[in-house]
Amino acid sequence: MKWRIIIQKKNDPAYNMALDEAILMSVIEKKSPPTIRFYDWNPPTASCGYNQTAENEVDFEILAKKGYEFIRRPTGGRLVLHKDEVTYSVIAPLDGFLGGSVTHTYSQISKALAKGLHLMGIDVILEKGSLSSSHQREAGNPCFTSTSRYELAYKRKKIVGSAQVRKENCFLQHGSVLLHENQGEVGKILPKLTDDKKEKIVNYLKKKTIAINEVLDTPLDFKKAVQFLTEGFILEWDTEDFVLNNELTNEEKKITEYLIKSKYQTEKWNKKL
Repeated sequence: MKWRIIIQKKNDPAYNMALDEAILMSVIEKKSPPTIRFYDWNPPTASCGYNQTAENEVDFEILAKKGYEFIRRPTGGRLVLHKDEVTYSVIAPLDGFLGGSVTHTYSQISKALAKGLHLMGIDVILEKGSLSSSHQREAGNPCFTSTSRYELAYKRKKIVGSAQVRKENCFLQHGSVLLHENQGEVGKILPKLTDDKKEKIVNYLKKKTIAINEVLDTPLDFKKAVQFLTEGFILEWDTEDFVLNNELTNEEKKITEYLIKSKYQTEKWNKKL
């Protein structure tokens, strides 16, 4: 399989989600190649999974005071705070070594991410746990409170969280590779909780999550971390062909612009009003 690798930096949340979906739509139509994309967020953004109820996940007043934004992902999973991280997305047909079950696809991507983290000097493990779909939809249950099968952890602390959606024999999987901060701050933006309860969740998340630069003696910036992760995919998927190409097709640009305005900037989508 011939892969395109796109490396961006900090983008608006609506653009980030719209572009991931636009590439998925183009891959389905066989107008774009399988793609691995790396990016970050500006401003910091809380995202919820497709099936979650926004008001049960986030205190929007606190989010506004912090200057953070909110968006609903097209994928499942639970609440994540995207702040100074490396977000990856993998968008491809469900065939070859990436075909099969959701957990199998997860495992292949996780092995590549793990290879990149090992190159940084971080010995992660693939978790063996499993979360039910009902547990994943529980209100006030952030993504990084626990690990699902084949997600990555360092010394039992979650360092990568991912979510996937499948459509017409193709898939989009994206996830957060924590770079500078753990997910402790998520506890402060949860709704309908006392200050004491929030503080307990903050402390719990600090114990359960860890960022790359909390492990390494010499911190990595976004660019260097992405270089390691890119090399991880190349080494782990050594029978594949990779081309670094940040140019989007005209079709992808048009779909992205349409999805930003019609979907990802609307309360109808983000809050399911």
